[in-house]
Amino acid sequence: MPDICSTQSKISILLFLAFLAILSVLYSIQVFNYDSTISGISSIYLKNVQKLKESYPPMLIGAYESENRISVSVAALKPIGFTVYCRYFDKNGTEHEKPMKAFIYPLFVVICDKKSAETHRMAITDGSIGDVPEQFQVMVTRWNGGSKTFLYTGVSKFYFYVREIELNDMFLLKHYAIKREEVELIDIPSIYFDAVSQQLLAIADCHLRNRLSANWTIFSDIDERLVMTEEKETIREFLQESISEKYGAVMFAQRWIFKYEKLPEKFINYQQIMEEMPTRKWSLTTQPAVNCTDGKHCWGKMIINNQKVLQMLVHDVGEYENGYVPFILDPEVGYIRHYRDMNLGKWWERNRGAIEKYQPFTNTTYSPYFGSQLLSNVLQVLHEIYKPQR
Repeated sequence: MPDICSTQSKISILLFLAFLAILSVLYSIQVFNYDSTISGISSIYLKNVQKLKESYPPMLIGAYESENRISVSVAALKPIGFTVYCRYFDKNGTEHEKPMKAFIYPLFVVICDKKSAETHRMAITDGSIGDVPEQFQVMVTRWNGGSKTFLYTGVSKFYFYVREIELNDMFLLKHYAIKREEVELIDIPSIYFDAVSQQLLAIADCHLRNRLSANWTIFSDIDERLVMTEEKETIREFLQESISEKYGAVMFAQRWIFKYEKLPEKFINYQQIMEEMPTRKWSLTTQPAVNCTDGKHCWGKMIINNQKVLQMLVHDVGEYENGYVPFILDPEVGYIRHYRDMNLGKWWERNRGAIEKYQPFTNTTYSPYFGSQLLSNVLQVLHEIYKPQR
């Protein structure tokens, strides 16, 4: 499978919730007309954007060089269209190119021209002059020139964007990151006041990272399983054989599996895992969520072609490059098994009216073949981590 991007806050993961988000707001002056009907950005975010007037260099998550540009992910409470300047620094920390005027576009991203192979670090500032402290600069990431991965199988790479996390959870993630090299951990600056803004920043950065190394990326929650109904067909095979050139993304419909209890906070023994794994414990399932009033998603999730998408949101592509369009996958071919905590954030209370449209609810099971493989993999990792301590 391709890379998967997710945002971590405890092991229950603050992942990409259902919101559309193309941000056009007032900063201290009117930049664009803000239309709340097309934006999922929370009112808390908008309030802070409007009242924050101090000029300061924003924190940067990453800078990614392609053939003709350097795309920078910017942790800044600034709206689309806000004017900034790209600043170029060599390996000695000397600013060696004239600052370039640019804009926040898409959300949390600044696209700068690629000017010189001497550029080692980048910064984004509100003005074109003045010193830039090193902590506000970020090293440029370059693809090494080898062929891009079409689709990771396994999945072999997860990106976790961490704002806050409990020690037990970080202990597990670091094992994956250090021992297995399957996870990369990225810190999210605690500048935001709501989970949605944090998610959109992580989404923007993850998309930019993967444009350098992979053709496709899955944007999916950690409690979701993308499945093909024909078990012998892999997602990789489907993308290779069934998705024509005009499509820039594939939309998978949701089927919610109701999860009535929280996961245990810490590992006790192997029996606990066999009893508590969501894919083994929970089965009451909705019908596929299709035919929403907006005609676009129903909280589905997407696999995107990294080169054909300019901006990825939580559940939809915000903007495609050069007129590409999404492929809406028939749930009879593939769908998402979403093991959703009913009580987390009062989810059932808030969404009951919408979810009950997808009746009748039926008991379904996770693929026995993949379920056994998943259990074996989980037990193997826990054995690697905890056996030396027992």
